[in-house]
Amino acid sequence: MSAIFPTTLLSYLNILGIFLRLLGFFMLVPGFSHRTIPPMVKLLLALVVALALYPLLSARLEALPLESLSGIVALALRETILGFLMGFVAYLTFEAIHLAAQFIGFQMGFGAAGLVDPVNHSQVSVLVPLTGWVALMVFFLTDMHHNLLVLFVRSFEITHSIELENFSTVAVAKLLIQKTGELFIVAVKIAAPYTFLVLATNAAVGILSRLLPQMQMLLFVFPVTIFLGICGLYLLAPDLIDYFQGIMDQMGQDVIVLLRTI
Repeated sequence: MSAIFPTTLLSYLNILGIFLRLLGFFMLVPGFSHRTIPPMVKLLLALVVALALYPLLSARLEALPLESLSGIVALALRETILGFLMGFVAYLTFEAIHLAAQFIGFQMGFGAAGLVDPVNHSQVSVLVPLTGWVALMVFFLTDMHHNLLVLFVRSFEITHSIELENFSTVAVAKLLIQKTGELFIVAVKIAAPYTFLVLATNAAVGILSRLLPQMQMLLFVFPVTIFLGICGLYLLAPDLIDYFQGIMDQMGQDVIVLLRTI
């Protein structure tokens, strides 16, 4: 292969492969895909990380099939798709947290008190930005961004010889559908304590309204529900953060499962 491409050109192509996989990865991975980060910063970050990782990955990349222009195009498509899929699996974890925040906000009575998210240009519950930033802090404070970069390096050990025509499309699709379904399960688990609290509050108010029909209990339902919901958020915050850490650890395992499925 060195007879077809000079060694320096081969090195550039290998760096390009790392760069494209990183670029697809950074498009969706939490912490790096935020829309407030300028695209040029993402490009430069992907390029710097690719140059830093190249000495570690160069020995594994020498076997890549680059004998023709079609091989180079296939390399570019493959690396971008792989990075995108890895980022998407990590992205689902944060979407589960956002969905849980929507559930909790609706149960607490914040369904009509939505905010316009300037990042995603959509209306969300007032709790979504709060839980999103808490999850992002847990993500960085627990070094999950480092763990994801380690998984990124390991991805070249698992998938460096995979060709586009050998992609297990059906298996990958089944895995992504399964992980998307688990997104709702995780969201319900996060919101379950607050849902129980709100149901208990509504039941208590219903009993009081039957015992004291002369009182307008409906006037007290919404403020009491919001107050108890905020108290529940405060009291359960440590457990919630621990659970966030657990599902982020599982996120790394899901990325490995995806790579082995491919």
